[in-house]
Amino acid sequence: MSGSEGVRPPTQGHDNLESSELRALDREALEAQFQQLMASLDAARDASDAQRCLMLALRTHKAELEVQSRALRDAQDALRVSRDHYARLFDEAPVGYVVLNRRGLIRGTNLTAAVLLGQSKAQLEGRQFLSFIDAEQRRAFVEHLRKVFDASQSPPLACDLVLHMRDPVPIRVARLCSIRRDSVAGPECLSVMLDMTAEHDSEHQRLAGDRLRQSVLNALPSQIAVLDQDGQLLTTNRAWQGFANRQGVCDSLRQALGLNPEGACTWQGDQPSDEVLSAARGIRDVIQRKRLAFSLEHPCETPEGLRWFLMRVLPLEGDQDGAVVSYTDITERRLAEEEARRARDALAQVARLNAVGILASSLIHELVQPLSSAGFYCSAATQLAQGPAADPDRLVEVIRRIDDQVHRAGDIMERLRAFLRGRKMYKVSVSLDQVLKRALELTLWFASDRKVELRLNAPEGLPLIETDPVQIEQVLVNLICNGIQAIDAANCARRKVVLDVIVGKRDIELVVRDTGPGLPEGRHEAVFDIFESTNDSSLGLGLAISRAIAEGHGGRLWAEPAPAEGAVFHLMLPITLHDDLMDFDSSALL
Repeated sequence: MSGSEGVRPPTQGHDNLESSELRALDREALEAQFQQLMASLDAARDASDAQRCLMLALRTHKAELEVQSRALRDAQDALRVSRDHYARLFDEAPVGYVVLNRRGLIRGTNLTAAVLLGQSKAQLEGRQFLSFIDAEQRRAFVEHLRKVFDASQSPPLACDLVLHMRDPVPIRVARLCSIRRDSVAGPECLSVMLDMTAEHDSEHQRLAGDRLRQSVLNALPSQIAVLDQDGQLLTTNRAWQGFANRQGVCDSLRQALGLNPEGACTWQGDQPSDEVLSAARGIRDVIQRKRLAFSLEHPCETPEGLRWFLMRVLPLEGDQDGAVVSYTDITERRLAEEEARRARDALAQVARLNAVGILASSLIHELVQPLSSAGFYCSAATQLAQGPAADPDRLVEVIRRIDDQVHRAGDIMERLRAFLRGRKMYKVSVSLDQVLKRALELTLWFASDRKVELRLNAPEGLPLIETDPVQIEQVLVNLICNGIQAIDAANCARRKVVLDVIVGKRDIELVVRDTGPGLPEGRHEAVFDIFESTNDSSLGLGLAISRAIAEGHGGRLWAEPAPAEGAVFHLMLPITLHDDLMDFDSSALL
C-alpha cells in the first residue's frame, strides 16, 4: 500500500462528526489541527481527487472561520463597550442601588450607594446592611425586608431610614424603594436608595420653626388664632385654648367664628348680636383682602364676670389667604379709663365752678337788669290796674314785658345751670353759631365790667358740628376769660379779645386773640400742664382740661406767640367725627 492509502475520503457521517468536533474546538486548537491536516495532504504527492477536494473544502472552511472569528471579536468588543457603559451608568446613577439577600447581607451596590454608606464597594460586599441603620429603626428595616421577600408580585415597598455611620460622616436619611427579584443565587431584594437628608433637614427646620412660633404664640398673653381662607381654625395659642375651655360653647363671638366652607364668617346657630355680626363681617373682609385690618372692642361675660376685649384682625402675609385674630383683655384699661373719665369730669366741674366764680359779679349784674326791669314793669302795672289812670290795653303790654324779663332771667339761670351741671360728654348735632353765641353771652358782662371789647369774626352759614356744646362753650369761656383777665391785670391800653372762625373742608378753626402781655417766652406748651398757670388766682386746671376736651372731640388746642402783642390760642375741631373719637384721651390729664 502506498503512502496515500492511509488517507480515506470522508463520508457524510464523518463530515458531520468532523464539523461537530470543529465547532467544539477553540480557535487555537482548530487552527493547529487544520495546519497539521494541510501538511499531511501536501506530503501526499499522489493524492487522489477526493483528497484534493477535501483539502479545498478545508481551505474554504478556514476562510469562513476567519470571517466568523472577526465578527465574534467585533461583537465581543461591542458587548464589552456596552457593558462598561451600562456599568458606568449604574455606578454613577443619581440614586443608590443595593442588592440584599434574605438575611440582609449586601450582595452588591453601585458607587452612589457606596458613597451614601461611606464605604467602598468592595468593603460593602458581604456586610450586614443592618449595621448602617440607626438602632431605633432597625426593627422597621427588618419588617420592611420581610415584606419584600414575602410579596413577590407586589409593587415596590418604601421605607425611610436614618443611616448612622462612623464619625466624621454625618447622619443621613435614606428612603428605600425595594422589590423582590429572582436570580441564579436565589431570591434577592433590589433596593433603590434615595438620599433624603436635605428634605429631612428642611422638614426638621420647618418643624423647629413651627415649634418656635408656637412657643412664641403660647408666651403671649393675648388670645391668638390663625384662620384659613374659609375661616377655619388653623392653629391657636395656649391663651385661646384656655379661654375657650373655660367658656365652653356659650361664647357667641367664638361661635360666630365657627365658619363653614360656603362663606367665611357665616353665623351658625341662634340670632347673633350686632357686635358679633360686626366682628364676623370684619374678619370676612380681612380674609377677602377688602380691608387691611379690623379692630373691635366688645364686652364678654366670663365666669369671672364681665370682661372687655380688643379684637384685632390682620391678613396672613404671603400667598396664603387667611387672617390672624387676636383678643387682648383690656378690662383693666377700660376700668382705668372710666376712673380717669370720672376724675376728668370732676376736674371739669371744678373748672366750671372756678369760671362761675370769675363770672359771678358779671352774672349778678346780668341778672339784676331783667329783674330790675321786671320790678319797674310791676310798679307800672299796679298803676295801670288801679286809679283814674287805669288802662287795660296798656296793662296787657306791661304784663307781657314783665314776662319777657322774667324769662330772660330764667334763661340766664338755665345757661348757668347747664354750664355747671356735672355729667358725661353728650354729643349732639348743633349749629356752631349757637355755640359761639352762648359762649359770648356768658362772657359779655365779664368783659364789659373790665372795659374789654369782645369781637366775633365769623362767615355766614356756619356748619353743624357733632359736639358736646357745653364742653366746647367751657373751652371758649376759659380762653376768652383768660384773655380778659390778662388784659385787665396788665392794665393794657388796647383792650380787645377777638374770636376768629376759619371754616375748612373737614375742620373748623377757632382762634382767640387778645391784646394782653402775652405768654412767657418758651412757655407756650407748658401752660397746658395741669396746675400750671400764669395767674396767681387760678388753679391751673382750665387750659389742661380745655386741651383734654378738645382732644376728646377729635381736635387740638395749642398756643402760639402773637406777632405784635398778646397771646393766640387755636382750637381745631373736626366737622365730622369718626366713631373711634367718641371719648377723651385719658393720657391727656393722667
